[in-house]
Amino acid sequence: MTAEQAFVAAFEAPPGYSIRAHRPADDAALLSIENRAAQLFRAHGYPEIADNPFASVADFRAMAEGHEVLVAVTGDGMPVGYAVSGPRGDFLHLRELSVDPDHGRRGLGSALVRAVIARCRERALRGVTLTTFRAVPFNAPIYAALGFVELPLEQASAPLRDVFHQELPEGIAAASRVLMVHPC
Repeated sequence: MTAEQAFVAAFEAPPGYSIRAHRPADDAALLSIENRAAQLFRAHGYPEIADNPFASVADFRAMAEGHEVLVAVTGDGMPVGYAVSGPRGDFLHLRELSVDPDHGRRGLGSALVRAVIARCRERALRGVTLTTFRAVPFNAPIYAALGFVELPLEQASAPLRDVFHQELPEGIAAASRVLMVHPC
């Protein structure tokens, strides 16, 4: 078994899909996935998210720089989702998660999150953190179903409070967002 095959085998994905390491050639597809997925926020009261997509592959790369990117692909290798995570103190922070809406509701997002949790365990970190919308059905409720719990900002470390504020989209009320943690 090659290193790539072992990597793919380590992460369970829904039938017909796999999760693998990012390749630079994926970036245009990942940009498209991000921008298509952002359109879903329009129907949930956040048109600002849909109206401010990444403008270029360079924007996507800047967001992902210094982080690990896991990519969900179809059987023929076409990227259809991704997760971006990186260390933040003694936590692994899930910076971004997106699934192409045409491949949504099949468990790909959950599989990517489980893969990030597995990476957290491999690194013996305290947990996985993320910031997300409190009431958007495919945000905090999904993460809660995967075992994440809200971490009140007043109980969070300074680096986690900082990331919460850094990831607060412009024009969005802080009360509509939540910091969540999953122990590893």
